[in-house]
This record gives sequence, structure tokens and C-alpha cells, in this order.
Amino acid sequence: MSSFVLKIIAIICMFCDHFSNAIIGHLSILNIIGRVAFPIFAFQLVIGFINTRDFKKYASRLFIFSLISQIPFMLLMYVMNYDGNFNFLISNFPSIILNRNILQLNIFFTLIFGLFTLLIYDKVSNKFLKWLCIALLIALGEVLQVDYGGWGVFLILFIYLFYPKFTNSNILNNNPILKHFIFILGYLLLCIYRYSSFLGTLSISWIVSLILFTFLPIIFMLLYNNKKGPSMKYFFYIFYPLHLIILCIVNLVIL
Repeated sequence: MSSFVLKIIAIICMFCDHFSNAIIGHLSILNIIGRVAFPIFAFQLVIGFINTRDFKKYASRLFIFSLISQIPFMLLMYVMNYDGNFNFLISNFPSIILNRNILQLNIFFTLIFGLFTLLIYDKVSNKFLKWLCIALLIALGEVLQVDYGGWGVFLILFIYLFYPKFTNSNILNNNPILKHFIFILGYLLLCIYRYSSFLGTLSISWIVSLILFTFLPIIFMLLYNNKKGPSMKYFFYIFYPLHLIILCIVNLVIL
């Protein structure tokens, strides 16, 4: 399974998630399907970090699209929290824009934070300083409310360190069975931890569904064949803000 195929799967699942948030309403089956998307994007970021020839250019591209995507992302947050009332948005804009539920950072910021945790892990030789900086980045991701929070930033580092086919970055020994077991078990525990906070607010069946569909991408990761596939690099960057704008316009203007 090539990077191109993985990205297509992630984009389709992400669109399902955002379509539900903007058009149908939060907590539909499409939101469950949407849990597949982020782990694949995190996996692709790790591949990009390992293979990039120009880290600065890669990081700059992510940062540019994080800025481009921020207003569309905040519009989606508004649609989710205020039922897409356009007149209410205009008349209450200052207070709405500063609302903690609206003032969140889009997924490109999560990927940027994750990218720099990988850089720090590789380049900082002092172990104490290395893990201190990584911990601060994860905590900052949580405080600044990047999409998926500190958990999303840590997931990127976890994939980099434990994905069994990344021989240069995997910190375990050469035992392939052990490497696969640790990766699968660790990833499952991360999925459980991610949604454990929803106990008491969502039904057990919903929580189990969220965990399972967040865990599902591990199959696609393990099927990765180390091939790039057709090159449509900027399509994947542009699609994110573009589909958010379209969905929010449909909600605010048409619905």
C-alpha cells in the first residue's frame, strides 16, 4: 500500500468527519469513520520527515498551510458549536472568535509540533534536554489546543520510535516479532487513553467504536510498501482548507 493510497483513505475519512460536523451534526457514524484519518496523516508526516531533503522547506510548507487553514477551521468549530447561525456570527463576532471552543488550532499545527519533536529527538544529544523539550512541545500542543491536542503530537513521536519497519529510527532490537508486538500494543493503549476521558459522557458503545476506528489505521500502516505512488503533493495540502470552506459555506448560507 503506497503513500498515495494511504493519503486517499485519510482524505476520504477526514471529509466524512467534517461533513458530519458541518452538515449532519456531530456524533454520527461519519465521525466514527473520521477517526481513521489523523493516525494516517501522522504516519505520513513521519515518512515525510525521514525522506525529506530539506527540513526547512518541509516545515515552512506546513506552516504556510496552517495559516491558510486556520480561518476555515475556526469556521468549522463555529458551525459545530453554534449550529451555523450566520446572523449570530456577524453580530457576536468578537466574543465568538475568542471562545475557547472556537479558538483552536488546525491539524497542520499538530503536524508542525510533531515534526519538531522528531527533529529534537534526532538532533539534541543531551537526553535530559531532549526529553524536556519534547515534553514541553507536547504540553504546549495541549495548552494551545492544536487538533488532537498533546496526544496527537505524542502519537507522531510514538510512530517514529516504534513503527517496526522504520529500521533507522526504531529504538527496539532486531527481533521483528517483539517490534510488531510493542508497536501494536502501545498503539492500542494510546487509542484507549485517547477516549478514556469520555467515560460518563458518551455511551460505552460509542467509546468502543471511537477506539476501534482510531486503532484501525494500524492495519494500513503495516501494509505500507515503502512506495510513494502518484505524486499529487499540493493537492493534499490544498484539499484541507478548501473542503472546510465549502462545507462551512453550505452550512452558513444554504442550510
